Amino acid sequence: MYKVCLTNDDGPRSEGMLKLAEALNETMELIVVVPDGQRSATGKSLTLKRPIRITEKHVKNGYEFVTHDGSPADSVILAQAFYEDIDLVISGINSGANVGYQSMLTSGTVGAAFEAAIRGLPAIAASRQASPSEWFNSTGSDGDFERVCGISRDLVLRVLKKGMPQGIDMLNLNFPCTFSEESKVVVTKPTMVRMHNEVEERTDPNGRPYYWYLGIERDPPPESDAHEVFVNGNSSLSPVIL
Repeated sequence: MYKVCLTNDDGPRSEGMLKLAEALNETMELIVVVPDGQRSATGKSLTLKRPIRITEKHVKNGYEFVTHDGSPADSVILAQAFYEDIDLVISGINSGANVGYQSMLTSGTVGAAFEAAIRGLPAIAASRQASPSEWFNSTGSDGDFERVCGISRDLVLRVLKKGMPQGIDMLNLNFPCTFSEESKVVVTKPTMVRMHNEVEERTDPNGRPYYWYLGIERDPPPESDAHEVFVNGNSSLSPVIL
């Protein structure tokens, strides 16, 4: 039986991760290794200047379940340390789309997939469009995950049986918030910049300035991953070469 590691950057209570775990556990040996809380926008960072603590390690819902106080990318390293012969790593399902290199290089979910790919493992990142109020939410986005999890599971099984596409290191999968009957999976190229960032200066109660980054969505270019998800309502599958 294939052995698959599932991780994310939204933490152990993420609905997307838990629903995907349920779907994957039906057909493969599943290991879940995730940060013990919200770690969005941590990229491929690793914990190097302090020890990593395991906060939970046992069998849960029929699969191995490990939480720790490190980063999403740490999850991949810990999984390989604790469990032998992992066949594939999938990271997600993230609350919020990770389309475009700007988001991909910032995302902890995609960062974990990058770490797996660098370590020679087949790697998939899966994310779902969400409203801004759902970003950085430890429970993830609301909604019906049946189709999202089904497509993700089928992609995992295809890669396990046939391998990654030749010359491809990682697959970045993104889903729209809602599906129509015409929705399909489209192979895409990531856009470069998804958002324009502005810096807003504010003043705290003590009169000291502080700063917020504001993300302003750009119109996605045609045929890009962002255009397929946000405009066409399709799922986007972007092959990535490192």
